[in-house]
Amino acid sequence: MTNAGLMQTSVDLDGLLEVLGKNLYSTPSVALRELIQNASDACERHRIESGAVREYRIDIRCDAAANQLVIQDNGSGLARGEVESFLATIGSGYSRLLRQQTQSEDIIGYFGLGFLSAYVVSHKVEVLTTSYQTPDQSWKFSSAKGKTYSVSPASRQPEGTTVILSLDDEFTSLADHAVITSLIKRYCCLLPIPIHLNDSPAPVNDLTAPWLLEGEVPLVRRRRAELAFAQTFENAFEPIACIAIPEDNDLGLAGLIWIQDGGTYGTSDNRNISIFIRNMFITREDRDLLPRWAGFCGALLESAQFKPTASRESLQRNAYYDAVASYVREVLASGLRRIVLEEPETWRRIQARHNDALLGAAISDDRLFETTYRSLKVPTTEGDLTVQQIMSKGDGAIYIKPGEKSGHDALLFRVRGNPLVKGYLYGATAFCKKYSDIHNIKLLELGSRQSQGDVFPTVPPAEAACLNPVRHLFESDKHDVVFTRFEPSFIPLVIMEDADVVTKNRIESDQADKRISSAVLGLARLHTSATASTKERTVFLNLENGILQQLPDLDETLQDSVGQMLGSLMELLCLDTGQADTGLDQLFKRFDTALSALLPS
Repeated sequence: MTNAGLMQTSVDLDGLLEVLGKNLYSTPSVALRELIQNASDACERHRIESGAVREYRIDIRCDAAANQLVIQDNGSGLARGEVESFLATIGSGYSRLLRQQTQSEDIIGYFGLGFLSAYVVSHKVEVLTTSYQTPDQSWKFSSAKGKTYSVSPASRQPEGTTVILSLDDEFTSLADHAVITSLIKRYCCLLPIPIHLNDSPAPVNDLTAPWLLEGEVPLVRRRRAELAFAQTFENAFEPIACIAIPEDNDLGLAGLIWIQDGGTYGTSDNRNISIFIRNMFITREDRDLLPRWAGFCGALLESAQFKPTASRESLQRNAYYDAVASYVREVLASGLRRIVLEEPETWRRIQARHNDALLGAAISDDRLFETTYRSLKVPTTEGDLTVQQIMSKGDGAIYIKPGEKSGHDALLFRVRGNPLVKGYLYGATAFCKKYSDIHNIKLLELGSRQSQGDVFPTVPPAEAACLNPVRHLFESDKHDVVFTRFEPSFIPLVIMEDADVVTKNRIESDQADKRISSAVLGLARLHTSATASTKERTVFLNLENGILQQLPDLDETLQDSVGQMLGSLMELLCLDTGQADTGLDQLFKRFDTALSALLPS
């Protein structure tokens, strides 16, 4: 029984060629890579199928005067039927079939689309080919833009294939010697088959990967080779240390990771990674194969198991991709740990340039953290210090200043000489918290109720009774008053914002309802509902201060003047003058009025 409704799909070849030609490849220079790849596969095919021993090579000639580019190999060549099957049929390629048959890791082609790139850059493509199977027969294939073609016998040619591109005027750069040299070094630097340009005696692709060095190589020589190799792929920075991908891994992965010279901020992302598949360059766009915290690193990774997209200009994100990313992360972390322990001079160079970024790296890896926390430095109000230095100057605790704005509590710590961690800078808070969790060290963030209670412990009511008569001088509808004792005694009072109350008042305002979605606002209100107080600031009065101790003995007019002067002075000292509407003029007026009242009339 036949299905009368089933019909054969037709293809608009002209439309398909135009779409593929214009959109498959991001740059016309890819045509050179694809044709060199085909030449390399032809050499590998000859080696596998013929069993003959031959010095394989690829010769490229560029002729700017004639606007031609020629790619020639001494590989397998094509028989008459293969010309029809593999040159005149889009999507059909012998490389894929050969790899499936032999499981060879040296066959590069996959989709059978590489030859299509020739039509992207040229108005005429000619191929002269002689198969090793029929060495007495040579064929000429000729096509204009791939829409029509002809195949005819050719005069006797050596075994192999020659592709002649008559370039379009807009792609004349592909006939330029310097341009082609640069592209060969970029795309084919790892290809084992030598590539000669315009009959050059030495191959253009003469770079040797460090993992391919033969025999026992002294460590110093290997290090030099790794740095020189990394520099080839690092345009913006100088590599200062290298970490090799172990050769015995289960992923079939080869490559090198390096640390870049040049200082970085914590959030700088200079990840530079080159991906090769079967020794042919594919892309520099897959930066996520390096961890996000490695913004100071470059890498080259090579594997036959990467799966490219159809254009072979990016990788497919699959399980293997994820496994490589995880493995590279571990290799990098382990390599940094080794440098810390075995190469202290190199580590100092790395830390001097990337300390901030390394804070983020240490946060992300427990073993790296344990190796580096003694040397990495955290930004503080007293300069960059290690956590041990912070603790030694901070009475065994770590205090974090969460915002850039200077508060009265920050002033107190500056007077004491206690460093405050600048928690608003990259990685600082998380690094200190991780250290606190692992080593059970007290850590407090200024502005929190926990830190207020620790720094300014409330004294029993009986001790504060002597100052109760002057409490009203510092209390208002926006200020609570707490009696406490702290050093140094010459600071009479400290005014601190209650971060929980500030947040509560802000989200409870009408303006917050306009800015924040109802779902987020509901969660925020749930968090602040336990905060009963509505006063955003607390005045901590220091019972150790001599001025405050004398204040109750003064007459009420003098008490008020001294109280006004002390309060306005402390606010002036800690005022954020960069903030709009600071009330600076009113504070100065208060201070001037209070001071004037103390002076003889």
